[in-house]
Amino acid sequence: MKHLIRLAVLTSGIALAGCSSTPLEPKDYSSFHSAAPKSILVVPVVNHSNEVDASELFLTTMAVPLAERGYYVFPTNATTTMMNAEGLSDPGFVHQAPTPDLARLFGADAVLYVEVLDWDSNYKVVSSEIQTEFLYTLKSAKTGQVLWQDQQRYVHSTSSQSGNPLADLLANALTSVLNNTKSDFTPMAMQANIAVLSPAGQGLPFGHRNNLSAENGKYYPATGSGKISNAQREAMSAPGVRAPEAEIESD
Repeated sequence: MKHLIRLAVLTSGIALAGCSSTPLEPKDYSSFHSAAPKSILVVPVVNHSNEVDASELFLTTMAVPLAERGYYVFPTNATTTMMNAEGLSDPGFVHQAPTPDLARLFGADAVLYVEVLDWDSNYKVVSSEIQTEFLYTLKSAKTGQVLWQDQQRYVHSTSSQSGNPLADLLANALTSVLNNTKSDFTPMAMQANIAVLSPAGQGLPFGHRNNLSAENGKYYPATGSGKISNAQREAMSAPGVRAPEAEIESD
């Protein structure tokens, strides 16, 4: 199993081929290693897409991959209920609330904020695509400092080419109908989560419950560069934080 996980770390970026044509500069994990979070609170997701249920659907996909990486993840249903009782029912308000205050409610070491930027299924005559894009921001529970941030677009193409134009048209029409059901988006979100968390030098380091955490220094080094994000868009939870290239391009 260790060998399979190690292989995933090195090759998971292939799943997002096409999102970036050149290798990304490794992020700096100095602040992350200093904070050394053991537990993560995943707060309600902010939804910028046209899919009204994207926030609730995405929230169900986050706990498992984080737990598999070695973190204790607070049960999302229970935490959402508790935040609602505390008057924190609006995701936008939650993302702008002080991180230490949120973490204190549950005793979390870090808080993960996610924004759904795109969640859509596009039908074309001979193909169909499911497009998802997410912005992830992990902040220290003690200081509110951003420890890690990533923005990724995941496109799943479901085209069929049998050589028979009529058969292809009917097959892709059926695929499009299936893709437009809400349940079809959840597996795509799960794949996107795994792909964004796993890559060496870009993803989230292993937690203390995963034996591979001993190799964090190798796969997720403290480079001292200060770069913690590849995001092109500022997160509601972390205004002013994004990739250096994005800041240069916007000037």
